Amino acid sequence: MQSDTEYFQYLLGRLDEAVDLSLLAGFLKYTPAGELAHAPFSLNPFPIPAGVSGEMEQLTPILNSLMLGVSRDLDFLRETLGPAARSDEFLARLLKMLRPEEERQPMRLLATRSDYFLSGGKGRGKAKAGAGDTFGFKQIEMNTIAAGYAGLSLLIFRLHSFLMAALPKAGRMLENKALPEVADIMSLALARYGHPRGRVFMIVQPGESNIFDQRLIELQLRQRGVVTRRITLDELAREGRLEQGHLQAGDDVAAITYFRAGYGPEDLASPEAMKAREMIEASSTICVPTLAEQLAGTKKVQQVLAQPGEAKRFIPAGDVSRVEGVFPGQWDLEQPFGNGKKPAWKAAFENPAGFVLKPQREGGGHNFFDGELRNLLLELPEDDRSAYILMERLRPPEHPALLVRQRKHINVMAVSEVGRFGVLFTDGANEMINKDVGYLVRTKKADSLEGGVSAGFGYLSSLIEQET
Repeated sequence: MQSDTEYFQYLLGRLDEAVDLSLLAGFLKYTPAGELAHAPFSLNPFPIPAGVSGEMEQLTPILNSLMLGVSRDLDFLRETLGPAARSDEFLARLLKMLRPEEERQPMRLLATRSDYFLSGGKGRGKAKAGAGDTFGFKQIEMNTIAAGYAGLSLLIFRLHSFLMAALPKAGRMLENKALPEVADIMSLALARYGHPRGRVFMIVQPGESNIFDQRLIELQLRQRGVVTRRITLDELAREGRLEQGHLQAGDDVAAITYFRAGYGPEDLASPEAMKAREMIEASSTICVPTLAEQLAGTKKVQQVLAQPGEAKRFIPAGDVSRVEGVFPGQWDLEQPFGNGKKPAWKAAFENPAGFVLKPQREGGGHNFFDGELRNLLLELPEDDRSAYILMERLRPPEHPALLVRQRKHINVMAVSEVGRFGVLFTDGANEMINKDVGYLVRTKKADSLEGGVSAGFGYLSSLIEQET
């Protein structure tokens, strides 16, 4: 099969089989109506230019080190986030709880994901894309808390590998080992914590629709002899206690507290949830992430790190140009823009199509584009501008895709976002592991502004290298 038409016809002929196999494998989620369904997916893997994924992979440990370095500089975090916290109550509450972690827990475990779009551009990240074109890549954001979809990403890779097995291009599929690698590092950290009743406490939201991605991690940990306890922050406030520095609930000790919640105001809305978050921070549990690491991943910190020379405070000089090369343009709203004659917010107001307006929020669906961006800038009080940042709007290349939701497919032009999962584990000054472990691909219709799978916009996929 040589043509794209034949390739897509072949895949469409196996659509029913693909859906059945996805259900059989546990590639599942709950719909907004509470019904069980296969997770949305792209029937064809995302074709990425040769070498680009490898360059993203090389950046992961550098970005991990950058986040760890930032999290250890509490003065930097307070100085950077303080202005935004004046008009962002949630951020202010998090900053108020900030304290040095090493006093209670010398071991640090990061589970991160750096998300990218392919883009036109010069410098680091450029790779041949075929037909004489070149594409680089730019970072959309760095996730230091609740970096999800390692589980379902493994399953969509396996599904694509099965569907593609008879095709010549099958050998260009890029393997994805994120799920077992994350489980391995958690198992190692729990063993070093050394408590006989040590467990992984997974902090979750009530009524989680993406529970199967989380269950896949639980199963991997169980295969390694590690018990996971799912618990909400409110439940932990009622059942939890500190004993000799250990965080406990019943007879279980939280050797690791793994956050799949806690990144939005709704997660800390109750006094009980705040009590639980404070209790976690006061304990010796290995937090994934610590509060400081969570704050290191905020939009405002990323905007500051994108300024020339800022990253050199936290990583070796030889790595600075590598990370700066993938940062898109980012600005404080009051920061001089271009020739310095106007503030960035005014430039965005005059040309809203060139920017994205971002609040200090995680989890997708919070950004402002086009007319909404302009309207918000018009209405936003001057004192509240510090709670937002501006980022240049990235325009990734489009590609054809067969997108499947609830057994039905659409044939559209799409764009894809690639996330690289990373893990970093240190015991005091001893860095034991710092590496890239796999990837996430989220594909969406080219005209869709948001790409979250849980939010209903994105479709999970995997990577296949383009022919050179």
